[in-house]
Amino acid sequence: RSCRDSRTGAMACVARRGLARWARSFAAGTSSTPPVPETMSYLRNLRNGDEVYLVGTAHISRKSADEVRNVIRSVRPDTVFLELCDARAAAMRRSMSGKSDEGGIPEPLRQLLSALGAPGDLGEKMLGAGLKTVYNMFRMSGMDPGKEFKVGIEESDRIGARLVLGDRSQDLTLRALRDAITLPDILRMITGGGSMQWRDVDPQLVERFKRVDWNDPESAVELLKTREAVRALTGQMRREFPRVASAMLDQRDDHMTDGLLNKCSGRTVAVVGMAHMDGIESRWRDAMGGDGGVTLIS
Repeated sequence: RSCRDSRTGAMACVARRGLARWARSFAAGTSSTPPVPETMSYLRNLRNGDEVYLVGTAHISRKSADEVRNVIRSVRPDTVFLELCDARAAAMRRSMSGKSDEGGIPEPLRQLLSALGAPGDLGEKMLGAGLKTVYNMFRMSGMDPGKEFKVGIEESDRIGARLVLGDRSQDLTLRALRDAITLPDILRMITGGGSMQWRDVDPQLVERFKRVDWNDPESAVELLKTREAVRALTGQMRREFPRVASAMLDQRDDHMTDGLLNKCSGRTVAVVGMAHMDGIESRWRDAMGGDGGVTLIS
């Protein structure tokens, strides 16, 4: 069918052409072509033709870091967009130069526990006892940035791409989180008060969750690094702690989508935590009039 048959057909053709260009670039970029990332989508600005290759990552996944490197090297974008704010990017650059310690509790979590009135070593005891629910939530939502963002900074510097730090200030997010959560909420999280609800979850996904060994967090993340699994986890957060989900996910999705639409031009590789992909894609469709602009690649 002709690309002029309908508006929907025209948009589909535009997306296919963009993906075909990317596939050719991807294949030409290496002698042994890496696989397309398992969680990636293609966003097309139907008003000006700008392109976004949205790469969803897990923040403690080595595989995610490799995927980000491969996509940037094959796409060779004009812009690299990262789910970082200025303060977190500066801290990351310091750690890349060996000037800071990456161990222990993430500083944003330490600040939050302090603001909620927790004793100074409460967070340390939580983690030391293996009660990592809050910490995993921060990692999933991007507040403890992972290696894939370091790779994004390195590759952006290497190819001379414009770097856009697209996340909301961590101070604003912490302020929103302080308004949304209480210390009893945190204690309920770590003592199992917010246990997973398996109703309406695909049985195969339930089995996958049951095989997870959180004593080996990297392997656990690779096992659960699918859109469906992350959707189940964020859905649980929304049911149990809706105001927390708003602060950590929805408000930041608003901010990042606005940045992708208004601060990125030409061809962009955007690196975000998988928990943000649904929200960004939904907001992108709304911005395009609700009828296109998003292609799920894998």
